Formats: sequence, structure tokens, C-alpha cells
Amino acid sequence: GVPVNSRVSSKIQQLLNTLKRPKRPPLKEFFVDDFEELLEVQQPDPNQPKPEGNQTNVLKGEPLGVVTNWPPSLLAALQRWGTTQPKAPCLTALDTTGKAIYTLTYGK
Repeated sequence: GVPVNSRVSSKIQQLLNTLKRPKRPPLKEFFVDDFEELLEVQQPDPNQPKPEGNQTNVLKGEPLGVVTNWPPSLLAALQRWGTTQPKAPCLTALDTTGKAIYTLTYGK
């Protein structure tokens, strides 16, 4: 270390030693080169359940008519609907058999 003058107190010497240490660890300690792992194709788990049923496709419907009193955003539309129809179902939770176990309304 630094040669200590007999007139320098131990607290000052401790402060000097602290200031001499690097403030941040070198960047290589933070960098992990996992690029090769990212390129590897992960094999699906054989125990994972397989999808059932037919594949669905998006259908294009009729264009919506222009209505002047529509809210400016989805959030505003939900707010308006919730205040005018507070008992209307908003979300329904189903059990594994497809039976409704809980229905959340806009008022809740």
C-alpha cells in the first residue's frame, strides 16, 4: 500500500485505502456470453400436454360504422359501460369442466 506517515491517523489511512479501491467491478463480471445458448433450438418437453381441437383463424367482419358518440379509447368505453351497466358481466371464471364458478361484474 501507501507508505504511512506517522502523523496520518488510522481513520484517514482507512479512508485513503477505501478510495483507492475500484468503485465498480469490471464489466466482464456482469457480462455473460450466452449467445450460443440462445441459438440452440429447445426441444419441447415430452410430458407437456398437446393442443387439442381445430386451429382457429381470424375472421374479418363488417367494418364498424362511424358513430360520433363513441368514447375516445377502450378504457373510456369500459368506464362508460361500467357506470351505465354496473351489473353486466365483465369476466367469468370457468372450472376445468367449463362450468362458471365466478362472474365479475363492472360494478365490482
